[in-house]
Amino acid sequence: MKKIVLFGASGSIGTQSLEILKDLKDKYELVGIAVGERVDLVKSIIESFPTIKIVYSKIKINDLQSIYKDVIFTSEDILDVLNITKANIVINALSGIFGLNITIESIKKNLIILNANKESIVVAGNLINKLLLKYPNAKLYPIDSEHCAIFQCLESINPSKIILTASGGPFRDYTLEETKKVTIKDALNHPNWSMGNKISIDSATMFNKALEIIEAYHLFKTDNIDVVIHKESYVHSMVMFEDNSIKAQLSIPDMKQVINYFLNYPKRVSYKNKKDFDWINGFGMSFKLIDTNRFLPIKMAYECLNKGNSKSISLNAANEICVDLFLQEKIRFNEITTFVKKIFDNTIDVEFDTIDDIYNFDNDIRIKTLKLIGV
Repeated sequence: MKKIVLFGASGSIGTQSLEILKDLKDKYELVGIAVGERVDLVKSIIESFPTIKIVYSKIKINDLQSIYKDVIFTSEDILDVLNITKANIVINALSGIFGLNITIESIKKNLIILNANKESIVVAGNLINKLLLKYPNAKLYPIDSEHCAIFQCLESINPSKIILTASGGPFRDYTLEETKKVTIKDALNHPNWSMGNKISIDSATMFNKALEIIEAYHLFKTDNIDVVIHKESYVHSMVMFEDNSIKAQLSIPDMKQVINYFLNYPKRVSYKNKKDFDWINGFGMSFKLIDTNRFLPIKMAYECLNKGNSKSISLNAANEICVDLFLQEKIRFNEITTFVKKIFDNTIDVEFDTIDDIYNFDNDIRIKTLKLIGV
């Protein structure tokens, strides 16, 4: 029986992971979870998984300690979830650079990491790859539909090109001028995926795809990456080989398929409520190379490849600040890209190779972004 800890248990990926794990109790024990402010979900999670030994929450949970006397509740150090449980597998479903520590420490403990925290790869890809060489028993698998698709297509064969697909979000047919009128409600309404607020906004601006370009660069060791608009979201990514043949991975948009795949890898195992294509009525698919002049985050991502991680850190940190301010209605939707680009263009090209340097530079960028916006 393998032990699992789940960071970000109350988020979109976290809750879908819990759904899958409910049907895998003969294989896995969920022994620890970390949540943010959604502490209202903790009781039901513990009831479903009585094997839980420790719960980290961003805010204190005082009322549950008397009910669950064998469970440790803490708001001090999120790494306690790793250190106390002695888990075999980590699901890192945290959002933002906050998840970097979890990824780094999990590698150092030679654990299997199912990583949905793309930001840790974006800001520290080189450091993470060095650590994976140093700790060869550690394995990192991407809980992301696009990178999971690439993983399935490669089969240890080096690609000549990776083709990331992008739905284009709800505003793929908008001009830049038209995006000035976008509301929060509009931006949160993704046409194909059900996601949390941060990633929904990132998908609308295309910063999510920008982060995925950088993530793919580090995970699959190539800078030959195209992005194509594929509004149906059936093809999650493609891999081209030297003879120009292409492999693609298709499925109905459903993150549970990705989570289930890596939890059971290398076996293929069914899961509840899986979805299939409508083969009777048929369906169409369309593909078109993305316009980087329309979607500037993609152009910024390409500029990050083969450079120091300062540019990637800058892009990620400035974007996190701007998305937060947009959700607070302090800036307009179109200003997210405008402000991030100003910060990005004024960032020097440097490689930060320690976690402390990465966090310090990230903090500097956040301060500069807030100062630029004037809040």
